Amino acid sequence: MAPPFLNYTKCAVLVHGKSELVLTQYIYTNLHLPIKIISRDKGKSSIQINGLPAFLKKKPFQSLKAFSDEFSVEYDKKGRCLKNFKLFIIMDTDDCDEDMKKKYISGDLFSGHPLQEYIVPVYNIDNLEDVMLKSGIMVKRISGSDKGSYYNKIFPINTGTVNMDTINQVRIFAHKIRGIKETNMLDFIEYCFTLLPNEKLWEDN
Repeated sequence: MAPPFLNYTKCAVLVHGKSELVLTQYIYTNLHLPIKIISRDKGKSSIQINGLPAFLKKKPFQSLKAFSDEFSVEYDKKGRCLKNFKLFIIMDTDDCDEDMKKKYISGDLFSGHPLQEYIVPVYNIDNLEDVMLKSGIMVKRISGSDKGSYYNKIFPINTGTVNMDTINQVRIFAHKIRGIKETNMLDFIEYCFTLLPNEKLWEDN
C-alpha cells in the first residue's frame, strides 16, 4: 500500500557524488518517499568533507526559513525551527585528513550552523566502494569511468508503484550492510522506514 501524500519534505540528502546519488534514488524510489537530493551538478562533480563548510554557506542553507522555503520543509514560526525533518549528508572519508574526518563523523564540523541539530553525518570509510565490497554487494573494484553505469545497474530506479517487493529490496540492502562498522548508512535507511506507515525495517525485532 502506498504511503499517504506528505505535504512537507521530511528528509533531504546531501550526497558526495554520483554513486551516492544513485544509491539514494534507489532507496527512496523503492519506498516512494518524497526525499530531496542535494548534489553538485547532479552528482557529476563531487562534494568533499573539506568543502562542506563552504557549501553550507550558500543561500538556501543560511537560515532555517530560507532552507524551509527552498526544500518545502515544515517551519514553525513561533519556535523558529523545522518540524519532522532530518538532513542526511553522505560522504566518503578518504579525501580529508584524520582531524577533519573526526569532526565530520562527530558532527562538530557543523557546530554553529543553523541546520546543526537536523544534520545526520553518514560516513563510508574509506569510501562507498569499500563498503560495497565488504558487504558483498560488489565483487570487484570498478574503474572511475564505469562506476556510473555499474551503480545504475545494481541500484536501478523504481519507476513503478511501491509494493512489498520494492520495500523488501531496501530491506535486503540493509541486511547486507548491517554490522559493517565502516558505515552508518543504516541510520538513513531506518529513518526512511519511520516515514512508512505500518512498516518496520527489521521484522525480526
